Amino acid sequence: MLNRYVITIIILTFSTILSQSNYPKRELRGAWIATVANIDWPSRRDITSGKKISELVQIFDKLSEANINAVFFQVRTECDAFYNSNFEPWSYWLTEKQGEPPKPFFDPLEFAISEAHARGMELHAWFNPYRAIKDTQDYHRFYKHISETNPDWILSFGSYKMLDPGNPNVQDYIVNVITDVLLRYNVDGIHFDDYFYPYSPKITNEDSATFRKYNRGFTNIDDWRRDNINMLIRRINNIIKSYKPHVKFGISPFGIVENKYAGTDGFNSYSIIYCDPLTWIKEKSIDYIVPQLYWEMDHPKAPYRKLLPWWNSVVGDRHLYIGLFSSRFMSERYMKNQFEIGNQIKMNRLSDNVLGQVFFSAKSIFNNQSGLLDSLRNSYFKFPALLPTMNWIDSIPPNQPQNIFYKKDSEQIYLEWTEPEENEQGEKAYGYVIYRFVNQQQYSLNDPSKILRVLIPAKNRFRDKLNDEIKGEITYVVTALDRHQNESKGLEIKLVIK
Repeated sequence: MLNRYVITIIILTFSTILSQSNYPKRELRGAWIATVANIDWPSRRDITSGKKISELVQIFDKLSEANINAVFFQVRTECDAFYNSNFEPWSYWLTEKQGEPPKPFFDPLEFAISEAHARGMELHAWFNPYRAIKDTQDYHRFYKHISETNPDWILSFGSYKMLDPGNPNVQDYIVNVITDVLLRYNVDGIHFDDYFYPYSPKITNEDSATFRKYNRGFTNIDDWRRDNINMLIRRINNIIKSYKPHVKFGISPFGIVENKYAGTDGFNSYSIIYCDPLTWIKEKSIDYIVPQLYWEMDHPKAPYRKLLPWWNSVVGDRHLYIGLFSSRFMSERYMKNQFEIGNQIKMNRLSDNVLGQVFFSAKSIFNNQSGLLDSLRNSYFKFPALLPTMNWIDSIPPNQPQNIFYKKDSEQIYLEWTEPEENEQGEKAYGYVIYRFVNQQQYSLNDPSKILRVLIPAKNRFRDKLNDEIKGEITYVVTALDRHQNESKGLEIKLVIK
């Protein structure tokens, strides 16, 4: 008898050749804005603060055009800061001199949060938890950088240096850095990337002294290394849930855990960088996971069509989003199959537990590489999407809006309504969804093609421009959203347009 995993592969392989006719109403559509080495922003370190701000506005505008609803903004690249940190120096990648603030001053994280929320997007603060120096040849370190003040906390691998995960002082330090951001900034999520222990060269005896001193009873150093990372993840999750339980916590690990699981023949992250995502899922110490499945559908060593069903089968009740390598597949240099990203999105949507995707990196969208922005806007993300809800954080929707009425002139219809009363959690409305149905006596709020606008932040008014398609009996429906996008019942109003 075929097992569930093999059956899933067969179904998804067949289904991806079928045309896509349905769009999900709820789907995370994310993009990583990478700041290390100026991958996405700022374009140059020596441009003015005004130019940097202008570039960031343009990035958010383009992402909004593509119906992106979540941004993962890199705020800590190598024990530095793209925000006004109480612990770490300003990033070299922001001002061309580590430790030097922007002049004139602005706070990139604060500004990015404001720009994301103004467009109805979530903003997740993206941290590299352990990397201290990407390359010692890049630039001169600030005298208060952690590698200068606490060199005994550092593991060295040639020109690459990282914080020692086994040192409890290091763990306390990372927790303090992240708690500082959690408490002072209105972030929607805390996000880690895939850099734990080094990819290359693999760690050997660099942390042997730490193991002898802080082994916590472990006799196997590999198990201890994995537990070092798992301990930090548990602590971060507990702190988030204690101080700001509405904030989500997620990690984006390398896409292969062990080759035995999905029949791959690639890098073994479990034994080399000590990445243990199955434990995070089992312990529920994360809210979402974004495995980086950065390979083609039929890659000879790591085929997407094998890895995706495996992740789909193990994620349990945590959210699964897929990391897509759009900057590679939509680049001019990639000549194999320009439909790779589109096929991967289709396959994601045919997988029961895949609730969205995140593109690496944002420039593939805002630069419209090989027409990616156009494809998202006109096809794959043609209609708005609400974010998937996390019932373990919040499952109670806001109350229904009240007292809707309209005015009409020759060009527009003006809708206005009263905000809902507080629900049992003391919440009113964080946003609203406006639907329009034309000549439909029966309608469904599950149809995203009928969504006119998602109004986040909450505004209790909306203008709909008249056109030739708006004729006959028109039904507008307004629902309320909370911060986790739980949706209320709809309040409707009907009118006739001749």
